[in-house]
Amino acid sequence: MHIIHYNLTTTSKVGGVESFVWELAQQQVRLGHRVTIVGGQGPIQRPNQGLRVLKFPFIDRSRLAWGPLRRAYAWRKLAERLSLLPRAWPILKTADLVHIHKPYDLVVAPLLKRHGIPTVYHGHGEDFFRGDDQLIQSAAALLSCSSYNAQTLQQHYGRTASVVYNGVDLEHFRPLAAEPTLRQAIAGDAQCLLMHPGRMMPWKGQRDAITALSLLDHTYHLAFLGDGETHQALANYAQQLGIAERVHFLGTIAHSELPRYLACADLVLGTSYTSETFGMALAEAQACGRPVIASSWRGYDDVVQAGSTGERFIAQDPADLARVISQLCHDSAYREQLACAGRQRVQQLFPWSAVAERVEVVYEGLRL
Repeated sequence: MHIIHYNLTTTSKVGGVESFVWELAQQQVRLGHRVTIVGGQGPIQRPNQGLRVLKFPFIDRSRLAWGPLRRAYAWRKLAERLSLLPRAWPILKTADLVHIHKPYDLVVAPLLKRHGIPTVYHGHGEDFFRGDDQLIQSAAALLSCSSYNAQTLQQHYGRTASVVYNGVDLEHFRPLAAEPTLRQAIAGDAQCLLMHPGRMMPWKGQRDAITALSLLDHTYHLAFLGDGETHQALANYAQQLGIAERVHFLGTIAHSELPRYLACADLVLGTSYTSETFGMALAEAQACGRPVIASSWRGYDDVVQAGSTGERFIAQDPADLARVISQLCHDSAYREQLACAGRQRVQQLFPWSAVAERVEVVYEGLRL
């Protein structure tokens, strides 16, 4: 079967959804499918075997911030996606099945349906827009990355989605010994090094992590792995609080290097308070044998169970986050217990081979 994964940002940005597309596509090649990734013209290219990757020009949403679209962020994202479609359309028509990962691409579902090509929509978030509830009717099947997201899709679309958890590359994300020189380069002589992987977006809660750090003494340091639109604002905030020397902005770390960096962390944080639907970065940290702390936001529920595979704090409550950090940093045995349980759960539920098998079951149900 010829499967096309159609997602503009797979080849132009780094993120959880983008990683999902790369990994699932590679697994599907191993299952014997012919797989093509169709994305936007961009710098992202991962090593792959037997996988075709096609990139096409598009109009970046930042160039559309004028006139009535200036404040209409959702419509700008839709326009960005639509700008890719004319060049991608001839390729999409060659597929046996098109797998999309953002609601903005639902516009292809009715078009492909006319050609007898099923569209599978895979929900990874809550980025809806007016009219998507009509477009979804042309999708042959709905998948969801978590139980929380499946509930969200049910409420919004009135259709049941099959839960297919995000996956983790267990060969790549594995426990490594911390490198003293790397840890020293990141945070000097910090006694407790906190790490926060992920894009810098307002809803990701990085500001809360910085506030929590300000409530802890000088032996605690915080390192951000990633970049994004709030980077400068976060740096300014750390400076304002007088803790800039304890907050380290490491920028986007290459996928190949992430396990080395995670190995240096005493704790890995997930502080989102909306939109997060799984917590891929935390699952990867767990696979590396690191203890994790997640906010009470429900999107983390499949990955972090309080007192079992990690700890939780009240979302948008920096004081509660500081309390949990202090508790864990003073109890190495408990940290190790959480880390072991977290890794076991990842090994059981989130290997990419299991993800691909769950998707395959959905495909087979379409009787292609």
